[in-house]
Amino acid sequence: MTLESKKNLVREYLEKVWNKADMVTLERMTTPTFTYTIGGQAPRNIEEMKQFVLAQHVAFPDWHIEIVDMIAEDNKVAIRWQGYATHKGFLQNIPPSGKKAAVCGINIYHIVDDKIASEWEQFDMIGLLQQLGALSTK
Repeated sequence: MTLESKKNLVREYLEKVWNKADMVTLERMTTPTFTYTIGGQAPRNIEEMKQFVLAQHVAFPDWHIEIVDMIAEDNKVAIRWQGYATHKGFLQNIPPSGKKAAVCGINIYHIVDDKIASEWEQFDMIGLLQQLGALSTK
């Protein structure tokens, strides 16, 4: 698989899984041992990832990510992204605020046998919570 093919794999994954909550694509594009890690939390397996993505789309039905930068080397693809959404459903214990939010982050994908074996994410959770009014800036 070429570096460009790996980048295209990640582009399709972002568009279909993160932007559209397509769980069939999530299963098709990941390995059976896929893990997703966000921040310092414990890694999620494929079933936990499905629940996480679907919950995000309940909280933010119009969630949309745009790739700002993408770098590929060997079996890794890294992206810097910008996401936009309206808070219309519960986000864990945070009731819907109706507020629009913009958030940015960095994800690194490990590619094995033409599939995504792991996804690691770090994003601006504090900024998101501030925009939703769930965290004071004082």
